[in-house]
Amino acid sequence: MDASVAQVNARIDTKLKALGDAALARAGLTPTKAIRALWQRFAELADRPEKIRELVESRDEPGPGERAEQERKLSLAQEGSTIVSRSLAERGIAVPEGFEELSCEELREQVLLERLRERGLDA
Repeated sequence: MDASVAQVNARIDTKLKALGDAALARAGLTPTKAIRALWQRFAELADRPEKIRELVESRDEPGPGERAEQERKLSLAQEGSTIVSRSLAERGIAVPEGFEELSCEELREQVLLERLRERGLDA
């Protein structure tokens, strides 16, 4: 086997990198190991470019039924939040400073960044 090594440089969104690094860390992988495995898979599929495109472009998009269920659950969660806020206000309880409603994606990002900080990987 040839011992030469090539370096791969890619420009990606900072948030995407942090989220991806966190996901890889949870899986026990480094970005380097993940990229090596990805390139190995591409090499194995060299004679099937359509399969490579399918792997790269595929995303788990919910179907219409799943999307409707997600929207129903989101609506219920927002309704619950409104009920809690109204109930607190009726009892004269002030909502704490800095309290804000975060989207699921923002909350997920905060959790992932917190996990990175716990591991000392937030630098």
